[in-house]
Amino acid sequence: MTPLTELATKDRIIDAVLLTLCGVVQAIALAFAAFATRDAFAALHAGQALTLRTVLQLAMSGTVAAACLFFLRYRAEALGQSYAISLRRTLYRQIARLPKSRHEKRRVGALSLRFVGDLSAARLWFGRGLPDVLSAAFVIPGAVSILYFLDPVLAIYGLTSLSCALLVMGLLAWHLARRHQKLRRNRSNIAISMIERITIAPELDLMGRTERELRKLDKQGASLRRDALARRGRTASLQAVLQLGVALTGLLMLWQASRNDIAPATVAASLSVLALIALPLQNLASAWDHYCAWSVAREKIKKLLSEPQVNRGGTKQGEPIAIKVIGEIGRTPVTFVAAPGSTSTLTGKHAKYIAMCIVGLDDCEGIDVCYGTNRHAPKIAFVGDEHIGLQGSLRRSATLMCRKRPNDPRVSEVMQTFGLSELLAAPNGLDQRVAENGNGLSPEQTLRLDLVRAVLGKADIVVIASIRWVSCQHHQTELLKALRKLSLATIVLAEDVVSPNLNQNSKVV
Repeated sequence: MTPLTELATKDRIIDAVLLTLCGVVQAIALAFAAFATRDAFAALHAGQALTLRTVLQLAMSGTVAAACLFFLRYRAEALGQSYAISLRRTLYRQIARLPKSRHEKRRVGALSLRFVGDLSAARLWFGRGLPDVLSAAFVIPGAVSILYFLDPVLAIYGLTSLSCALLVMGLLAWHLARRHQKLRRNRSNIAISMIERITIAPELDLMGRTERELRKLDKQGASLRRDALARRGRTASLQAVLQLGVALTGLLMLWQASRNDIAPATVAASLSVLALIALPLQNLASAWDHYCAWSVAREKIKKLLSEPQVNRGGTKQGEPIAIKVIGEIGRTPVTFVAAPGSTSTLTGKHAKYIAMCIVGLDDCEGIDVCYGTNRHAPKIAFVGDEHIGLQGSLRRSATLMCRKRPNDPRVSEVMQTFGLSELLAAPNGLDQRVAENGNGLSPEQTLRLDLVRAVLGKADIVVIASIRWVSCQHHQTELLKALRKLSLATIVLAEDVVSPNLNQNSKVV
């Protein structure tokens, strides 16, 4: 398997080594426990008291095995969380660099599921499944060896019977991944549907659609229930077959012991080893379930990570930047040039699309965008149709583009220059809470806030392609004057937001 993110980091290597050592120590403790159990039953059968050595062996082996189990589970969770953190970073970086058009083609919430179901599957496999496999890789061979040393006859008959049970388990486990695929599909459909509808549930209720939506939800839930039961039935059958196999193996071992006159102490010790073999086998059944869930999630993640990225530089150049766009869209030739520090306009039917290419939100085929003397993107501020913002203080919203946050007087000064004095005068000033994406603010306020960000973020290029700019037609000259006063940035206005009073310094041909 090709790692989706770096697996062999220092902390994960340490955890993997510790988990392996736990498996080795567990196998050794198992050996001591088995032979001490044989000695204990031999003494009891002879009517003798247990020796101090036997008691200490039993006590120490049990204590060590319990300690190993605790430590293994603890470090396994650390391994799973570590990988999940790394994969989460990889996913977010990829999603952040996807073309905007790829986001718009997906259903709302589809990408967010990568951070819920897929990461949960990764954490369970690396945090539980894989460590159980590593532990079983040492414990089971060790237990088989101990069983053979106790009595070869019992070992051969016992392992033959247990192998038949494992073969049946393998046949049952063959299509478990397919069960996970169907279950995952239904879970995703329900989750995405709810994400889409939760924010507009009152409006849907006003339209009289609540009962219809509930019927659809019930139908999806019934389908999910069927798939969940099918998957649970398959995993439960694996564990049931194992339990039956262990019971029949124990019965067979007792039968062989009665026929071959094997000492009761040896039989008791062999049965205890058989019981200890059953535990890692049970864990392997769960590990296979975790692996199947992870394999389905992994394919989805690999598909996402294979999508082409848009390389957005975002590095402050410290001087006015020229823009040059050359190429063609379809069979239409495209040319656009903006001088450093100018206020230019994009015209033509592809103007807004080219504006998206300039800011780097889309990877445009056939279009070459150059910034100044190099092809690396400078720091660009984009004012689109919608205000983008995170929930938090007004201060945070205004400085969202800043690498280092300016002091409050500077933030207030810029906001006042852009006519946001009334917003600043509200209770709590810069500390007032602003909802996600500026909900609660007027379109004009969010437009001015976007321009504040461009100035405080020291953007080299400001691209305005927003319906909010059109609705603010009577204040465009004022806002451009404020932007020119506070910034040396090259300003680009898309065709559908051009004011008729502005001179067109450049255009698309």
